[in-house]
Amino acid sequence: MTGKRVRMELDWEQLLADCVDFTQRLIQTPSMPGEEGAIAELTAAEMRRLGFDEVWLDEIGNACGRIRGTDPSLGTLVLNTHLDHVDPGEPGLWSVPPYSGEIVDGRIIGRGAADIKGPLAVQIYSMTALLRAGLRPQRDVVFTGVVKEEVGGDGAIYWVEHLDYPVDLVVLGEPSDNKIALGHRGGVWLWLKFYGRSAHASVPDKGENPNYPLGEFLHKLKTAKETLSSHPLLGKTTVSPTIIEVDTKSQNVIPAWTRVMLDFRTASESMNSLKAFVEGLAGEWPHSLSDGLAPEPDTPLPDSDEPIFGFYTPPEDAKALRAQAIISSGVGYDVPFSSYQFATDGRHFVPYNLTMIGYAPGEEPQAHIVDESISIAKMAESLRGHAALLRDY
Repeated sequence: MTGKRVRMELDWEQLLADCVDFTQRLIQTPSMPGEEGAIAELTAAEMRRLGFDEVWLDEIGNACGRIRGTDPSLGTLVLNTHLDHVDPGEPGLWSVPPYSGEIVDGRIIGRGAADIKGPLAVQIYSMTALLRAGLRPQRDVVFTGVVKEEVGGDGAIYWVEHLDYPVDLVVLGEPSDNKIALGHRGGVWLWLKFYGRSAHASVPDKGENPNYPLGEFLHKLKTAKETLSSHPLLGKTTVSPTIIEVDTKSQNVIPAWTRVMLDFRTASESMNSLKAFVEGLAGEWPHSLSDGLAPEPDTPLPDSDEPIFGFYTPPEDAKALRAQAIISSGVGYDVPFSSYQFATDGRHFVPYNLTMIGYAPGEEPQAHIVDESISIAKMAESLRGHAALLRDY
């Protein structure tokens, strides 16, 4: 639906310029997982300078800020993003230094530009838009910049476990290309281990080499993965073999076992259906399946026939439709629903029955790549969409 564009009396060009400057400063502040202290302080200082009603760092290091609404009886609108980023890799592969935040052809380049420092800046400056326009939202708006998203989500888990205010809607800042993401597939990581018998590599007939059945399995997997099911919105189930390990580090020993990590992403398969899929390809060679994330080795996988997903907000959900209408009015065109291919911290909020959408200017293919970047024009558009949502939701 297309509605009248929301207008606020403020200098949008200056707002964008300030947002871009903040994005550059964020990129210039490295924040690997577990090393977010400096960027948390930078973010908190920016919110204080901009006049947020409350700003605080919690016990785990999340940076949070609040703008109070006119009706305290309404649930809070939460803008959620994370402070950390993945390693930039070899700096020489980048066209500019990865922590420079240089602007080239209308795009800010740097590690975390799209995932997720540009969206973080947009969230904070959309809240600032209301303050500069002399407006108050109807409900409280809280920004939450959480730690360690890239390594499991400790910050998000801490936030939701210690939540002490009612939440009506969470807006995730993960890259959605200014579409409204309604969910993503869940992740399952499992070890498939093949057992053999070790021997000196010079006498291979004395041993049983488990690398052969692993090779056969991987060959069959390349074709069989196409038979996995799909979700109508969240997409196809995928599987990627990632890490391969053996029990020995000696180059002249046939291993006693070899194992491969299988990374499944799905919104339509269950744990039991995935186990059956792998078992069917593994064949009769002695093997086992275990939990790929468990701290204890060879931890059995749970039994469940429930579909696995990260989070999912149905497209007919009233809050999602309301948000879509407001954001569309803010940007002047019909903003479509979409979904994420990757996982987000939203999966940690599902047990708490929080309604979630994703909306951000970052483009998903830019995440985690060399020369990661974000479009300044899309940031400008997203500022208007966010500001409308904050004012009118």
